[in-house]
Amino acid sequence: MSVHGSHGLWLVLVRYGEISLKSRKSRARMEQRLVYNIRDALQRHGIYARVRTSGGRIWICCFDSEEDALKISDILSYVMGIVSSSPAYGISFSNLDELAEKSLQFFKERAMGKVFAVRARRVGVHNFTSKDVEKSIGALLLKAGATGVDLENPQYEAHIEIRGWNAYLYDKIIKGFGGLPIGVEGRVLALFSGGIDSPVATWFTMKRGCEAYMVFFNIGSEKHVESVVEVARILASRWAYGYKPRLYVVDVKPFVVKILQQSPEEYIVIVLRRLMGRLAERLAYRISAHALVTGESLGQVASQTLANIHAIEEAISMPILRPLIGLDKEEITALARKIGTYEYSIKVEELCPLGARRTTTRASLDKVRVIEEKIGIGEQELDKAVESAKEIELIA
Repeated sequence: MSVHGSHGLWLVLVRYGEISLKSRKSRARMEQRLVYNIRDALQRHGIYARVRTSGGRIWICCFDSEEDALKISDILSYVMGIVSSSPAYGISFSNLDELAEKSLQFFKERAMGKVFAVRARRVGVHNFTSKDVEKSIGALLLKAGATGVDLENPQYEAHIEIRGWNAYLYDKIIKGFGGLPIGVEGRVLALFSGGIDSPVATWFTMKRGCEAYMVFFNIGSEKHVESVVEVARILASRWAYGYKPRLYVVDVKPFVVKILQQSPEEYIVIVLRRLMGRLAERLAYRISAHALVTGESLGQVASQTLANIHAIEEAISMPILRPLIGLDKEEITALARKIGTYEYSIKVEELCPLGARRTTTRASLDKVRVIEEKIGIGEQELDKAVESAKEIELIA
């Protein structure tokens, strides 16, 4: 990204982390996908700007003011794969003295009366070093009214990124969540209840580069479905840049009736979970997903003991991702607040119409198979339920 002429302009400098560690081929693919996702994020907010890659950075150009560039950085903080971004003022220069003088004009009011540090990063061939830049600009800022230098704990940090004979000046770093760009790791299907856990689990797979679609198994009312859809829409609208996720609603009420009639109380939840897994697996194959995702946390509730997880998973051959397996409820809740789903998830009614007041913590697979055989839900019934699933677009 070059700066033409003597006058500066505002850009957004975008940093990524993990992508830079990949092989050249993988890095190019992931950079390309990240650029695509950034453009999608901006366009959803009605913004059309130039997005380019250069030297391990992504540059978004051009803006009339720092405030406009800062709005872009705020949007980008929700794009997976981005570690941080900064509104940056671009200048051109021909020597160190000119660079120092132009940097002084940018930073002096901002550093006035503060203990500061200058951080310079340089790419290209120059007759000066990054340390020379820091010392030159630092000396000018001290003369202009800054009160001191502290490289360890400054009140103000002046950043200069030099590329050839252009430099980018900034003092704000807007953090993102890092990870990988959505889409580079394929598609998954998340079992989505709308409660606190499942949106966080879905978010984690998005952070690891997956296009996450969702399935909700309806055993309640339309009002309940609407509250789950609201949570899914919040998650999608805030984080799902680069694709348009869908929520599938599968009616399992007819199956629930059969399970209630034929299953002992302590096995109702286990049998139902196995049924949901089988339905989810069928749907996943239909939408070309490579894995299922659940919000299970080991030992959090009776159905999530190790023995019961084994008994439930045995019904499914597809890989199952459990991003929350080692987190406790407080950690999951904190994440739900951070990603913006918590206040909506707590409005989703906790349904327990099955009447299962107790669930075994050590399900026997042999007993489960006997119960399922007695219930007699056939493959055609499962296929029909999946074919009849209601498909909901979460992003217009």
